[in-house]
Amino acid sequence: MTRFHVHRIGNDGSLALDVQSNLLDALTTRVVVPFAPIGDVATLVPRLNPRVVIDGETFAMLTQFITTVSISAIGPSIADLSTRADEITAATDFLFQGF
Repeated sequence: MTRFHVHRIGNDGSLALDVQSNLLDALTTRVVVPFAPIGDVATLVPRLNPRVVIDGETFAMLTQFITTVSISAIGPSIADLSTRADEITAATDFLFQGF
């Protein structure tokens, strides 16, 4: 698994972003942040919920729903958001630190 890559999760194919350090690859779980289509989200906080385009569709990163999933539930990478690493890290910092 690679940090800042988007994967399909579980049988429903929902999207999630891997935000866990690559130094912890020996664990059997990964920390991920789910995505939702922008039209399905009533309220967004810009610093907490960055928008991304994946396969032509705009999604919101739902940082407040950060969770862990078993590696066995994670599908192959479908997008690499490493160019947005600073913005993604700022969103998780905002969740945990408030700034």
